[in-house]
Amino acid sequence: MGSSESKREKHHSPPTPPPNPELVNPWREIVWGKEEKARLMKEIRTLTPKYKEAKELRIMMAGQIKAGKSSYINTIDSVFQGHLTSRALVGEDKYSFTTKFKPYRVEDCANGEGDGVLPFVLYDVMGIDNIVKSPDVFVSLVKGHIKDGYTFNPFKSISDDSPYFNKNPTVNDVAHCLVYFVAADQLSIMDDHVLRLITEIRSVVSNIDIPQVVLLTKVDNACPLVGKDVRNVYRSKYIKSQIERFHQISGIPVNCILPVKNYSEEISLNDDIDVLALTALLQILRFANGHLLNLTQMGYKK
Repeated sequence: MGSSESKREKHHSPPTPPPNPELVNPWREIVWGKEEKARLMKEIRTLTPKYKEAKELRIMMAGQIKAGKSSYINTIDSVFQGHLTSRALVGEDKYSFTTKFKPYRVEDCANGEGDGVLPFVLYDVMGIDNIVKSPDVFVSLVKGHIKDGYTFNPFKSISDDSPYFNKNPTVNDVAHCLVYFVAADQLSIMDDHVLRLITEIRSVVSNIDIPQVVLLTKVDNACPLVGKDVRNVYRSKYIKSQIERFHQISGIPVNCILPVKNYSEEISLNDDIDVLALTALLQILRFANGHLLNLTQMGYKK
């Protein structure tokens, strides 16, 4: 016979439940649905550059490879076309899939009619990876020294005798806002070299007063809560922590870091994906217009 202790039932504490990944209240307020999508599209349609010589708002897009720059361009284009498009080539490669400096202007056809080109241009730029040696080419792009069609060389910067070098850029050559793309599901393993280049670019661009925004992409891959429903993006503790983390390591303000989900597996439009993408775009365009307003008030002549 065993001891009385061996016969006694052992007490087991119930397992500790995992922490709730969802905030009680969203930490940013956002309106969802078809009506909000229509409102955002209307406001974007009616924007005009706040500098009379500026033909359009020029948005430069940079960031780590595979973070979704081209996919975001396609997402925005899809919204205004009224169906999924793939104008900007997207692919998975060891190095940057974007090889040429190319503008994307978006036509507004969502209402079934061609209403002309919208008042902004999106520039897809070579992705930042370990083989990119210097921030110089990105700074040259922002300053308007590189012409459309330039083929990127990650090993060296453009020379001033290149036919693609613009010696005298005007307000219609420079960037009015620089957007960095960072993948939420890769932030924790972002290479130090890539982060250093981003911070170097940020430092130089800040000195010439160009506004800068971060789009945190692939939020659905990074957080199952958001993967289940994109409306949970501002209820996700993880996404909030990733935004705060990138703010801490880059110095970019939290209100300039915006989450987005690009179209990837879908074959039709989704109002909530569109609202998130358009909310980010409108903020970017507002910042760009703020920069042009500063130029106007300073009497900028170039």
